[in-house]
Amino acid sequence: MKKLFFVCFIFISTTSIAQTNYIDSVLLAIKNLTLEEQVKQTLIIPYDVVVANTQKAETVFLNALEQAKILENKELEADVYNQLALVYAFLGEYGKRLSYNLKAVKIYETIGNKSKAGNTYGGLGYSMYRRDIDKAKYYMLKGMKLLEEVNDELSLNPTYDNYGVLQQVSGNTDSAIFFYNKALKLKYNQKDSIGIPFALGHLSSAYLEKKDYTKAKEYLDESYAIRKKRNDTYGIAECLVLYGDFYFAQEKYTEAIKWLKACYQMAIENKYIHMAQYVSEHLSICFEKTGNVSEAINYLKIQQNLKDSMLNENTNKAIAELEVQFETEKKEKEIIEQKIKITEQELKNKARTNSLLVVTGILLLVLVSGYFIYKQQKLKQQRLIEENRLKDELARITLQNELHEERLRISRDLHDNIGSQLTFIISSVDNMKYLFKTTDEKLNNKLLDISSFTRTTITQLRDTIWALNKEQITFEDLVNRLQKYIETAKIAQEQIAFKFENQLKSNFLLNTIQGVNCHRIVQEAINNSIKYSAATNVKLAILETNDTIVIQIIDDGIGFDINKISQGNGLQNMKTRADKIKATFKIDSSPDNGTTITLTMRKDTLNAV
Repeated sequence: MKKLFFVCFIFISTTSIAQTNYIDSVLLAIKNLTLEEQVKQTLIIPYDVVVANTQKAETVFLNALEQAKILENKELEADVYNQLALVYAFLGEYGKRLSYNLKAVKIYETIGNKSKAGNTYGGLGYSMYRRDIDKAKYYMLKGMKLLEEVNDELSLNPTYDNYGVLQQVSGNTDSAIFFYNKALKLKYNQKDSIGIPFALGHLSSAYLEKKDYTKAKEYLDESYAIRKKRNDTYGIAECLVLYGDFYFAQEKYTEAIKWLKACYQMAIENKYIHMAQYVSEHLSICFEKTGNVSEAINYLKIQQNLKDSMLNENTNKAIAELEVQFETEKKEKEIIEQKIKITEQELKNKARTNSLLVVTGILLLVLVSGYFIYKQQKLKQQRLIEENRLKDELARITLQNELHEERLRISRDLHDNIGSQLTFIISSVDNMKYLFKTTDEKLNNKLLDISSFTRTTITQLRDTIWALNKEQITFEDLVNRLQKYIETAKIAQEQIAFKFENQLKSNFLLNTIQGVNCHRIVQEAINNSIKYSAATNVKLAILETNDTIVIQIIDDGIGFDINKISQGNGLQNMKTRADKIKATFKIDSSPDNGTTITLTMRKDTLNAV
């Protein structure tokens, strides 16, 4: 009967929410329920209500935490810790958020609740992506694995969404879109009216990065419409930010200012400090771009003040507490002095001596106790820091070892399976030519093409295995590999004089992606010179300047008019590979004047050995 009363009351309250605060209505409805039911009903306060009323929600959940402890119900206690972590995230108190998330996950693991442990790991990972993206991905993947083991689609919904954010922050936009769509599908299946506009907003942001403004606008408009209909305060503010970003990305700064100012007002009113910081920073840039220097400076100052506000608020609180303590001690001291004055004439000398001893003893006790506490806290802090450092280092080494073993396994599989199959194809084609000895020129040419293509594929496979077997590739490794390639080309193309020039003075480290793409670009360029240029001389040069490494492939062939020839897959592939490694790709060519292909890499994208 009490549960029925609660449901009815909530229904009435939500229909008249303009008149009554939602959280206050909940508290009024549950006050006659059992202690356990009070905690459970507090925990189902909707997400958007919590983030729109963070300070009141903090008080409610702290009270629920005390009730859960009285009940000695560990699962309920952990559930409340998670809700408090959410509140402190929006209040900007990230230390408290991390602390409560860790307390929750420890309880869930102890009681064997994989679903809630996975959900909490997901939230924990997401909370630290601005500070340590690798550790954030580690925790989120750990949570995702647990949730997929128990097929908890309700918790996988936000976890996929948040993991998409991590991928987008890491520059993996296509991967982010993949996870956003996985989340959106679950949200639609679950009719998650709160989560759907979040996923739509994330998709809008991802397509904005890809400069697909049409899709970005479609997703954003759909998200905004849902949030306005629900009167979702935080969601509306987030959409206003996204509209500002949308126009900012297209350099429509006047339009961006309109949306960002509207968002700034909501963020300040609702104390979304992090959002207000972001918006004020972008308003400063927009005003600078439109020539309004005074407003640009004004919002830059606001951004800096907001950045410091949390620190100032905590500092002021501590000062206020010390002032109260000081005033209390002062009043107590005045009372003692009054009592001393009453008996001063009678016990003047004795009182003075006793007072001095008491004050000295108290001071010594305070000093010794304070010093002891300080030393203990300092040692404890140092131990915690060292323990965390060792845990992080162990996790990093374990992950590196796992990745290395996986690379070795993949390279072995490629070599043993695909390599042997390609070799079998070549052997079969050669046997067919020998056994049948056909005079059909068309068939012979087709068999020759298959054999040639397969041999090329084996060469590329070997290059891939070479890269996979190395965690990092030095430029010296790359130079040796290219030199072998030139030597092979000399044997295969005797009519062309190949020259290799290496002026590299320093050695640098490349990651696997940089090494493979550099190698592929040089291969493609030399192959083009051999196939299409009719060159008699081909030169590969590696040069070093103060800031860059330059790789050039130069031939004296027939050349071509860059403006008239369409860039086929070969030229486009080379340019795409250069973009992936943040290198500059340039082609210089004209009829009868040969072709020069230049790949320029900045040293600051490489690691010196």
